[in-house]
Amino acid sequence: MADGSRIRELRTRRGLLQRELAEMVGVTESAVRNYELGLRTPRPQHLEAIARALEVDPASLVDYGVDTARDALEVLFRLEEGFGARPEADAAGARVAVDPAAPGAQKLDAAVRAWAAMRARRDSGEISEEEYLDWKRGFGKRVG
Repeated sequence: MADGSRIRELRTRRGLLQRELAEMVGVTESAVRNYELGLRTPRPQHLEAIARALEVDPASLVDYGVDTARDALEVLFRLEEGFGARPEADAAGARVAVDPAAPGAQKLDAAVRAWAAMRARRDSGEISEEEYLDWKRGFGKRVG
């Protein structure tokens, strides 16, 4: 299901009116308004068109329903099963590591390394928070 607040945030950051996004997507202005308010969910083809218009990966518009720590832990369990993610803990805290030798983990390892590099650039002030958010939202488009 699409997250209307993300659609609204990206639309306004791109300087688009609801009417303009609607024209780009091939839906009515009312449809865009209802998507943003969470009253309607875009059809898959409209979600793809919205993502193209906003220059992001469609997955960045989806609400995955991770609202609690338990929900997040379930996602981490699935990453362990599918990509070799594993928990680590020491006196400095807990974290999740990716074992690049695990079956299917090479792409995830590379993606997490790219994320770490971009986050370091943001933290150092080399890029802005907006540039960092744009990178995150468009990541899947760049890696295929």
